[in-house]
Amino acid sequence: MDAIAAYLPAGDKGYLPYYMFTLSLIAVGNSLQNYMTLHFSRRFYNGRFVPNKALPPKTTAFDPEDSTSKLIPVAADYDAAAKGKDKTASINQVTPLAARLFGTYTLISAIVRLYASYHLNLEPVYMMAMSTYVVALGHFLTEYVFYKTYYMGGPQLMPFFFATTGTVWMVMQKSYYIDA
Repeated sequence: MDAIAAYLPAGDKGYLPYYMFTLSLIAVGNSLQNYMTLHFSRRFYNGRFVPNKALPPKTTAFDPEDSTSKLIPVAADYDAAAKGKDKTASINQVTPLAARLFGTYTLISAIVRLYASYHLNLEPVYMMAMSTYVVALGHFLTEYVFYKTYYMGGPQLMPFFFATTGTVWMVMQKSYYIDA
């Protein structure tokens, strides 16, 4: 056990370094899975979409394919795809590219948090680590509230919980960990 303890961050000021260290290791695994399969990302971002028929046709000033609203979340009364009768008409937004991008962001966040778990006394490092939690929480909230690709339940609860806990913990404990 002493051999493992030598590699862990110092926890003489609390459990936050251990939380960040452990979460970083989990995030590396999550990042790797995003490069290998879409299965878990598709379970996570379980929004189904259908084409937005309200968009105007393509002109020299507007291309519907470039619109961020070219697809809309499936609604109960939208069309056959929305009612679950024609699954081929709905589109899953998790593409191989989206999964790899999310995996890359997750790996960068893991590196920042891992480094910070050893250096929480340095304000710039602390703030960078805290920002990774804020960005993650903001991402989950916007996907849930605005884009409707993220639903609270099952596999979505854990990352949302970790981002919320990390954000609140770091905001509340900043003066405790930062050297004056």
